[in-house]
Amino acid sequence: MRVTGGSLKGRIIPSNFANHVRPSTDRVRESLFNSLDHQKGIADAHVLDLFSGSGIIALEFLTREAQSVFSIDLDKKNIANQKHIAQTWNLPQWHIATGNALTPTQTLVKNHLQAPDQFDIIFADPPYAMPDIQGLHGLLYPLLLPGGWLIIEHKPQLVFAEQEFLKKEYGSTTMTIFAKP
Repeated sequence: MRVTGGSLKGRIIPSNFANHVRPSTDRVRESLFNSLDHQKGIADAHVLDLFSGSGIIALEFLTREAQSVFSIDLDKKNIANQKHIAQTWNLPQWHIATGNALTPTQTLVKNHLQAPDQFDIIFADPPYAMPDIQGLHGLLYPLLLPGGWLIIEHKPQLVFAEQEFLKKEYGSTTMTIFAKP
C-alpha cells in the first residue's frame, strides 16, 4: 500500500497491521483527497482519524500538509505499526492513541495527547458490521469546527438520517461527507 499524493507520494507503508484491517483502496483515497483538496483544503487542518487501522488515511492527510492528525484505534498491533511509521518517517505532527474511537475526547486525554477541542476534519472508518454506524454523526458532529467536514466510510446500503453534503460511492465502499455550517 502506498501514499497517493503530496510530499510522501509513492512511499510504501509497512503492512504490520492487524489482519482484520480493511484499508481504503488507492482509488478511493485518490478520489476523496482530490475532493478535499479542491472543495475544502487540507493544509493547516487539525484532523481526527478514528478507527485508524493501517494509518494510511492519517498519512494521506499529513502528506498534504495537515497541521496535526490525531489517530485512534483499539488494536495495539495497529497502533504499534502507526507509531513505528511516525517515528521512522519523522512525523511529529502525527499523534497516535490506543483506545475507543467512540469516546475520542476521553481517549485522547487518557493518552495525554494535547488535542484541540474541535477539529477541521474528522474521518471515521468503522468496521462495516459495527451496529449503529449512523449514530456516529450525532457523536462526532459536535467535535467539528464551523466549516468542518465529517467523513464516514461505510458500505453502500447504509443511509443516514442527516443531510449529507456529498456522497461518493466506489463499488463496495461509500464515503458520506457532512459539512458543518
